[in-house]
Amino acid sequence: MKHESSEGSYTQIMTIMAEKPNMVEAFEDGRLKFTLEMFEHLSDTGMFGEAHVELLNGEILVKTMQKPAHAQTVRQLSKLFEQLFGERALLSAQLPLVMLAPPPDFLEPDLTLLNLPAEQYKDRNPTSNDAIVVIEVSDTTLERDRGAKLEAYARNSIPEYWILNVNETKLEVYREPNGNEYRSRRLFTAGEGVTLLEFEDVVEWW
Repeated sequence: MKHESSEGSYTQIMTIMAEKPNMVEAFEDGRLKFTLEMFEHLSDTGMFGEAHVELLNGEILVKTMQKPAHAQTVRQLSKLFEQLFGERALLSAQLPLVMLAPPPDFLEPDLTLLNLPAEQYKDRNPTSNDAIVVIEVSDTTLERDRGAKLEAYARNSIPEYWILNVNETKLEVYREPNGNEYRSRRLFTAGEGVTLLEFEDVVEWW
């Protein structure tokens, strides 16, 4: 696919913003923060091309290319979670999850377990209300996963959030969302099993 120059993309964004000013919110620091409507509109116009993008705290983020260890961990976890929970929940890997609480977030977590039935997502993307647990596999993105993403998941009352720290071979489990944070944080090292709040199965995560 042919990609536009940065100048052309900038001009197109500014044109759309002029036509739809209600879709953009300006903050004191001078940065523009986009509404979910504007983000979806830009996607529909082909603005992002083949890039994988997320909307986090109203800001558009381009996802970096995955390193082999990250990709392999996602594959392993996907297989494990499908075996353990495939009959009781829907596994969603690196697919959209719409956050309902403002500011807008449109994320693609590495793994999400969603409430059944799967048919309910035929005509809509899953939202934060559908999520049982969200998991981010973290290597170069640890600061963001512990920061802005954690705040987004807590703000949207995701009951359980896991960060699998690939570099240190540790699992951070966050529970009890309260505002922009979680009251509970537990750390698991390789070889320790962990259970989900929703299910009693022991997950041997590494």
